[in-house]
Amino acid sequence: MSYILLVEDDLKNADLVMHVLKPLEVPVRHFVRGLEAAQVARKERPALILMDFNLPDIDGRTLTLMLKKQLGGVASPPIVAMTARTGATEARLAEQFGCSAFVSKPFKPEDLIDLVKKLVPTLTSDSPIE
Repeated sequence: MSYILLVEDDLKNADLVMHVLKPLEVPVRHFVRGLEAAQVARKERPALILMDFNLPDIDGRTLTLMLKKQLGGVASPPIVAMTARTGATEARLAEQFGCSAFVSKPFKPEDLIDLVKKLVPTLTSDSPIE
């Protein structure tokens, strides 16, 4: 089954993201710890990864680099940086570390939905979920 992997240590932020994505009718698996999320990603290969950069056990940028290598480089699932770190420099760093997109918190719900639909069109509620 295709799903979105959410790596976010702030439970309020995680709840918000899951609430925003609910209309897409796509399963979202949430992990607080990056290393645990990475282990699951290697086994199950999610369709999309939403990655906070400030995690309690590992830096999200480092984790993004690891996952990109372990999940096939360019063929790996898209990883979206979702962080309170803002600015053009942070967005460039996210891209250099392998992120497909950058979302700074707070974000507009419709922007996140549009981004998910753009990066993984097969996950829209218009399509059957595998």
